[in-house]
Amino acid sequence: MPSLPAAAARVIAISRSSELRLADYARIFEQDPALTLRLLSMANSAFYSRGGNPVSSSLDAVSRIGLDATLAIALSFGLPHPRTGGHLDHEYLCQRAIIAASATQELAQHLCPDHAPQLFTTALLQDIGMLALEALDGEAYVASLPDLHQHQTLAEVERQRYGCDHALIGAWLAASWGVPGPIAVGIIDSHGPLADGNARQLSLRLSCRIADCWLAADSATAFSTLLRQLASLASLDIVMLMTVMQELQHRLPSLARLFEITSPPAIDNAHLLAEAKELLFEQNLRMTIRLAEQQRELEALHASHVALDEQHRTDHLTQLANRPWLERRLTQHFDCARQARQPLTVMFIDLDHFKRINDRFGHRFGDEVLIHFAATLNNMVRESDIAGRYGGEEFLVIMPNTRRQQAGILANRIREYLASQPLAQADGEPLHVTASIGIADLEDGEFEDAAALVDAADQAMYGVKHGGRDGVGHYEEPDSSS
Repeated sequence: MPSLPAAAARVIAISRSSELRLADYARIFEQDPALTLRLLSMANSAFYSRGGNPVSSSLDAVSRIGLDATLAIALSFGLPHPRTGGHLDHEYLCQRAIIAASATQELAQHLCPDHAPQLFTTALLQDIGMLALEALDGEAYVASLPDLHQHQTLAEVERQRYGCDHALIGAWLAASWGVPGPIAVGIIDSHGPLADGNARQLSLRLSCRIADCWLAADSATAFSTLLRQLASLASLDIVMLMTVMQELQHRLPSLARLFEITSPPAIDNAHLLAEAKELLFEQNLRMTIRLAEQQRELEALHASHVALDEQHRTDHLTQLANRPWLERRLTQHFDCARQARQPLTVMFIDLDHFKRINDRFGHRFGDEVLIHFAATLNNMVRESDIAGRYGGEEFLVIMPNTRRQQAGILANRIREYLASQPLAQADGEPLHVTASIGIADLEDGEFEDAAALVDAADQAMYGVKHGGRDGVGHYEEPDSSS
């Protein structure tokens, strides 16, 4: 099985320490000239220097690139350099590792910045298990594999032949080296399907596919296929992905020199950008359609809610407010009027001799009379008033900001209308109905609550009933001295 050089093993041992110090890392690197050269090259690369002054010491280099990137450099020694006569195409594997490591770091900068350095290391080592399988099974392993470019198919063949794939073996190998646990877990995760929900996983898994497309014989077609697959991912911004690809194109030559491999081929950015624009248009179109559908669903839900609310507060026969709704609204207006010291009047209406109408013509005819009266009442009240059916042939009108004199005007208009306009036709003859109306003003007495105000209007209405019906009566508080 592959093993690590002593210097790299010591770096890993320090990374497990609870008290990490940059000086300890630097001291180990200084003991290995090749490792020091790679560390300084990385620290002075375009990605890390960002126009700053060159560094010339291991300590300054570790300070600039961070502990995770330093660990990645040490672990990169576990990947063999390209060689001829081997069973696997090590040049291709190294190029794939470098592209994937760079891609996952760039993606992570946008999706999960805190994990970017560690993900670089993870992606760099994701295929280390293939080297282990080659060391164990040699030509038999290579002969059983499809084209290395078909990475998902390759893993399936491994599972059929060995009962596990190179990702699992690579994770075990990394753990045996003492690599931090999240890196080993990440190696296993790196070959899973693309899905929303976990930015760290998505960065790793997408970077593998970017590397495969980059090194494909027809990279333009490969990238087009990948972009189509990415269209369903809500968490991935296509514009951001294009930025990542452009940055990779810029970084890869210097990284290839750093890791002493042939620079990966350049890709056709213009073609890729055109594909991305087309995909972005399709994504926006789908989003617009989805938003329109959601808007229609919201409107339908709102309409359903309004209908249910209407049913909840409406009398099914007259379509006026029902009694429970009337009582709730009256309580609200009663409390507001008392607090603001504003006027409030209620009008209680009872249709005269209604039982006689039901007995003579039937309840369906009586319902018709109620419906016509309700429509008349609804047309005559103001927008600020609330008219409703209180029960049977009784109706209540809540009149905010209104005194008894104004309410009396409306009551007389109702009586005049009933006298001039029939509410129904009975046996071919017009049927006129009269009403007894009682009015109570909040200023007419000391009312404890809204129900007491309604009772007062009800008493005034009964006074009209006892006086011969078809009239308007105003509540008068009894004289407590009598």
